[in-house]
Amino acid sequence: MKIFVITVLLSALTFVSTHSSFQEVVLSGKWDNYSRWTTLEGDWKILKTVEGFEIVMDENFEAEEAPDLKIFLSKAALDDITSKNATSLGSPVLVAQLKVYKGKASYKIPSSIDINGFKTMIIHCEEYGKLWGGSALK
Repeated sequence: MKIFVITVLLSALTFVSTHSSFQEVVLSGKWDNYSRWTTLEGDWKILKTVEGFEIVMDENFEAEEAPDLKIFLSKAALDDITSKNATSLGSPVLVAQLKVYKGKASYKIPSSIDINGFKTMIIHCEEYGKLWGGSALK
């Protein structure tokens, strides 16, 4: 009986450790710099994990630093978004404050946000009302 219980416990632990690292790329793309006065470049992806969704900036990510850069998801097309309407057009939702300006970083998408229906991900400086750039979600 002890061997059976130990076997079941080990199987359960293996299942949990295997599934807790589950990650599936659901969307990916490259940043499109909006302005020649700012820097925004590199690749990104959105992963589905057991905890939800997260945005991952790749090693080649780079953004010019600003005091209030934030990541938003928007239902508007990237070509329609400007600095003036970035936080109003397309019912944008705040995902996270940008914390890393160069290299790999990840940002959890709050569970209250359903990523379906969004067309664009943007980075916007709210303090200066300036769009850094964005990328179509595909």
